[in-house]
Amino acid sequence: MQEVIRDIPARTEGELRLHAMVRAVLSPGIWFVLAVQVLLMFALQWHVPEDAAPLVSMLAIFLTAAALMLFFYVQAGAFQALSQGREALPVGEVIRAGKVVFAAFVWLILKAGLLFAVVMNILVLVALLLTGSNLDDLTQALTAYFGPMTGVLAFVFVYWLPLVFVQREFRLLPGLKASLRTAWERLSHSAFLVLMVLVPALAAGFLPADSPVWLNVLATLATGMLGWIAYIYCVDALRQRQSVAPYTVPV
Repeated sequence: MQEVIRDIPARTEGELRLHAMVRAVLSPGIWFVLAVQVLLMFALQWHVPEDAAPLVSMLAIFLTAAALMLFFYVQAGAFQALSQGREALPVGEVIRAGKVVFAAFVWLILKAGLLFAVVMNILVLVALLLTGSNLDDLTQALTAYFGPMTGVLAFVFVYWLPLVFVQREFRLLPGLKASLRTAWERLSHSAFLVLMVLVPALAAGFLPADSPVWLNVLATLATGMLGWIAYIYCVDALRQRQSVAPYTVPV
């Protein structure tokens, strides 16, 4: 069975924003992805005792890797499914859509991570040469501002993943270039994305390192939901801008 998906009708900015918020909050699939994200957060914070048996250590590594892969899978499925339809996202659709793009998505994230690491190493090297600081002091300073820096990057490249899944552009550099061009062209409409992406990332930097678990969970859920609202908004904006023929996707 196939479902015909057509371009979304022209909407005002207010309608785009309202649709993104309502669709995100009413989508069980998004809440499922957020639950997996919280699970991953606990998995990454779990420390195996130093005197643990080798089998226990191996099991901990396996479970952490499994949680990470599950997170990537449901993320890919949600990105794919949200870019295809307009209604609330069920959990089953997240799982089905993940099969289509999981490998391509993981490979894209690996390339993006490698590019980020290369750029950061170059910046660190340049900073060391210009300031004469030692590596430990510079690393400590960068760590303190890492959260806000990633928030700024997420805002600057906010259209990247929507472009990847709407236009099926899994090439890294062309996708990043197109996302920057789109962000610049829609700069006058960026206030909403500032509230959804940049402000939460900057606010998270004020959380103390020893925050209670419940506060970390609430912060993860809140920033995650706002991020999905921003993604849906960008998807709708991109689909509204482009005039493409109707296409079909498997159901």
